[in-house]
Amino acid sequence: MAAPALPAAAAWFALLAPLPLVAPVGMQETPPASPAADIALRPADGPDPATAPLVYGPSIAIAPTPSGERPAAITPALFAAVERAMDEYPAIASSRVSVRASRADLRAAKNMGLPSLGLQGVAIGTGKGDLGTTVVADQPIFSWGRISSGIDAAKARREATIAKVDENAMQIALDLTDAYFDLARSARRSAILAKGVEEQDLLVESIQRRVEQEVSPRSDLELARSRAAQVRQQLATTRAERQSALMRVYQYVGDTSFDPGNVPVYETGVYHPSPDGAFEQAIACSPRRKRLLAEAEAARAEAKVAKASALPQLSAQMSYNQIIGTRAGLAVTAQTGGGLSAFASADAARLRADSAAIDVTTADRELTEQLNGDLIENGAARDQIASSLAAARSAAEVTDSFKRQFITGRRTWLDVMNAVREANQAELTEADAEISAMASAARILLRTCRWQPQGDSGGMAQ
Repeated sequence: MAAPALPAAAAWFALLAPLPLVAPVGMQETPPASPAADIALRPADGPDPATAPLVYGPSIAIAPTPSGERPAAITPALFAAVERAMDEYPAIASSRVSVRASRADLRAAKNMGLPSLGLQGVAIGTGKGDLGTTVVADQPIFSWGRISSGIDAAKARREATIAKVDENAMQIALDLTDAYFDLARSARRSAILAKGVEEQDLLVESIQRRVEQEVSPRSDLELARSRAAQVRQQLATTRAERQSALMRVYQYVGDTSFDPGNVPVYETGVYHPSPDGAFEQAIACSPRRKRLLAEAEAARAEAKVAKASALPQLSAQMSYNQIIGTRAGLAVTAQTGGGLSAFASADAARLRADSAAIDVTTADRELTEQLNGDLIENGAARDQIASSLAAARSAAEVTDSFKRQFITGRRTWLDVMNAVREANQAELTEADAEISAMASAARILLRTCRWQPQGDSGGMAQ
């Protein structure tokens, strides 16, 4: 009986010789992050700039804004994309126009202290239908702080609009950063899944030969085809996500021909910013906080304006008409408006100031929560990268071992298919962890103003 067993064993090995023993992508003897450097973020079959959806941008000329220095954790492609968004995104352009409008409001408030000239036509009453002219020149002297408070309110509103520019800039930078790393994640996953599809196809071919030789049951072939179809579905979904993320980047940049470059390469010493002083830095430079503080100051000044408007105003006047001639002197003018509505307006303004002060506390808490989440994500990603790298290598070794054991009959085909899937999933987990670390690092740098896309001057440049 021993002699017939030898040809049977030889036939088994002949059938299984084509069984692929290919390690999953990223598991060769190259540094773990190096394959990412060769993966283009924009797919070769991406949207043609000539046929891509229209990218909307401002219709007015926008002067370039000062750019901050590029931190090491920010790739040149992301830095360039954010710079272009700072110059061309409509929300930022709109807020810069508001800054210029606030400057005009400030000039108008300061001019309230200048003399005013009034011209009035009156009937003289001689019965001949003659018309006379009255000219009045008025110079405010004392207005209970109405003019100075109006200037303070205009200055505070200008500070609020300046902070709004920085707030919009930070939000656009955060959104564009998320879109960029969503693109990087989907590009990296597409490359891993594409090689996974190739490996699944090789497995299908191998088991199909065994089924044709009636060595393996047909259920093993169906299992292999089912797993291959699942990987193809994942790949199709990931490619759709990649196209969606790419179009988001295009919309922020305002140019469908923009090249986002390749997938960034993870480096341990670069993509984990120090948490020391992060919360203090974030709160101190928060543009939203600055805007709310300025709005509260503007509301307090408006309350003073409303209260002073109900009090008499002292001014120097000179008037002339044909009947009386020229007169000069001091005038006291009092106007309450609709009853005592001015005092009610002052109370409303004070309450708006209190509301804005409460909003500052809310903004601080929300910023702290967001930054804390980024720091936790960044630290967890660092730990996950170390473990997932080891898991990916182990999964690749287990897959090779199971393939060999299947040849000798010690493992089932289901064991081999599960090992291949686990190896592919380990690579995806490693890629996700690396992208998560890089994305959270960029958000931390933005929230703490260690990366300032508009430079130190920010909205003040407007």
